[in-house]
Amino acid sequence: MNHTLTDLLDNHVLPEEIDQLGHLSVPFYEARAIEACRNLAESLGCRLSDYAARGIEFTLVDAYLRNLREQFVDAPLRVRGGVLSASPVQLQFYQELINTHTGELAATFIYQFELQHHESRARIAFEETLTQRAQEALIALPEHGRPRTIALERPPRELSLSDAQGMGLARTRLRTIEPDECDETGRYRPEHFTHLPYSGVAEDDLTLEWVFHTSAGQELGIADLESRNVLFSVPRAGDKIQVFNATVDMGSKVFQRAHWVYNLDTSDPISWATTVCLPLDLAARRSVAIPEEMRAAMAAHHRPDLS
Repeated sequence: MNHTLTDLLDNHVLPEEIDQLGHLSVPFYEARAIEACRNLAESLGCRLSDYAARGIEFTLVDAYLRNLREQFVDAPLRVRGGVLSASPVQLQFYQELINTHTGELAATFIYQFELQHHESRARIAFEETLTQRAQEALIALPEHGRPRTIALERPPRELSLSDAQGMGLARTRLRTIEPDECDETGRYRPEHFTHLPYSGVAEDDLTLEWVFHTSAGQELGIADLESRNVLFSVPRAGDKIQVFNATVDMGSKVFQRAHWVYNLDTSDPISWATTVCLPLDLAARRSVAIPEEMRAAMAAHHRPDLS
């Protein structure tokens, strides 16, 4: 088994990629990882443009991200990675994001991709020669790339829409999938599905705020340490969706949330996600204990049985 990672992408952090917390926003970590995965697939002989011309998408279906160090404007970043596993119907990649100026590891990713028919979402087998090349190029997962809290071998915690509603987990407003979120055929771009758990407008819920001020006057942000997102189905423009949430674990500083996204028109689940988070003091740039007002809000929706 190969232990050498391949350099796949180089660029710098742009000002427009900085979020409310003052650092590189998670979607831009993910965009780099996805582009790197596509580059790696192409290098193995996966002709993505040919597949696209036949209405077949290279679809991200399971995405794990671990954030290790904040990145700021102009930071030079490199993505390197390799193939962790390959079957006739799925490729699993490991990627890591490096700040080439400091040499520090910024983030790691474990992403699974399938070929899916654009309309039916039916899974399509990779060409046998590609699967063979991928299997010959397998790497070992580096020790520093292993998940810390989230177990990838555990299946997603699935709930029906009626169960989620009955449990009172609907704490964001329903919204409509807009045309600008979709491709030219009106289907949501599946490479953005990890954004969906954060796309709902919270119903006056402190635990879902990104930036807030404590009663002691601290300005805090909620930073993701780890996350895993699993895709079930792909909505279309005009579909009404809603995000459901629960706090499934709480420590002194760190807490874990689960998110379910549903298509309200069909009652189908769209995705499931779990995130491990902590409060970040935005002035000191360091983690702090969960403030009491936030802990009380989380306790009201604490569902360890849904972890």
